[in-house]
Parts: sequence; C-alpha cells; structure tokens
Amino acid sequence: MGKASVWLWALSLVVGGVSGCALVTVPADPASPYSMVPVGSVIELHQPLRIPPGSTRVWFVRGQSAAGRDWYAPSCNLEIATLDRERAQIVDPGVFEVSRVQRTSEHTSKRAAAVTVAALGAGFSWDSGDNRTWQGYHLWLHSDHQPDVRRLTCKGIYAEPWKATPPSIKAIRETLGAVASLRLRGE
Repeated sequence: MGKASVWLWALSLVVGGVSGCALVTVPADPASPYSMVPVGSVIELHQPLRIPPGSTRVWFVRGQSAAGRDWYAPSCNLEIATLDRERAQIVDPGVFEVSRVQRTSEHTSKRAAAVTVAALGAGFSWDSGDNRTWQGYHLWLHSDHQPDVRRLTCKGIYAEPWKATPPSIKAIRETLGAVASLRLRGE
C-alpha cells in the first residue's frame, strides 16, 4: 500500500468516525426519565396556588399541591422570585412558557463514626454512611402576565446515586395532576 493510500484510508476512518458521532434527533419518549421537556412547551396552571409567608414555592406531590416534597415519589415545586415574610402570595391560573430547561441534582451524605470493639482492644473506623440523591429538571418559565413566576423544578425519587433518575415527562404530568398541565411543544 502506498503512502497516498494509507492517508486516504486514515482519512476515511476519521470522517466515518466523526459522522458516526453526529447528533441524531430522537423523538421525546414521555416514559423515559432522560427525555427532557422541550423549550417552548407550556405549563398551564388551572387553579390559584397559595405560597405561604416566608416561602417562595409551593409543592406538587401525587397530583395535589402540598406543604413539601415527598422523598420517595416524584415531586415538583413552582417557585416565584419575590419573598414576602409577612403575607401569603397567590399565583393565579395562567399559561407559562418553558424558556429554558436545565438538569439538576441534589446530593446528601452522612458520615457516621463507629467505634469498633475487638477482642484485643478498641479501634475507631469511619463508616461512609448514607449517600442519597435527587435527579431532576429546572423548567424556567416566562409569562408576561405573571413575571414573578420563576421556574418549575421537578425531581425523581430520593435514592442511592446509581438508582436515582430524573422524573419522566409522564411522571411530571402525574405529579402536577389536575392542578396544572404540561403541554409539550408541538402537541
């Protein structure tokens, strides 16, 4: 094989390899935790939501508004930008466009000291403790009528890192229930 043939062969490998890595458009699968809500989708709030004094968010758990997240079921929270320590705030029913989507994760870890007593003496060891995480998405929202509404954050179950996944589009819809709906761009 001549020098030119080797270069052509190497070039064809590089071009083939790079084109094999090209991004492929795959339709969103509402059941997959890795199908993100597309920008331009819409969250429609069907009823007023009360945000308690001293808070900037209200939670959704199992299809209803709630006082906080559920650690063992997908949960979402609607967040506003303004904190009022004195009075409750109301988010009125309306339509909010998803302007940006961002992956998020929240990790916890607890290190516990354990004293080990052996037959010949006492020893000290560190136990790695509990490591857990939530995986999810921030859906940044926009509304000309309610500009204080900031984002909807949805997270999957609280689990060990290798088990944790973000919520699927289907799980987000179930979490919002009748309080709000998610309409994907193009639906």
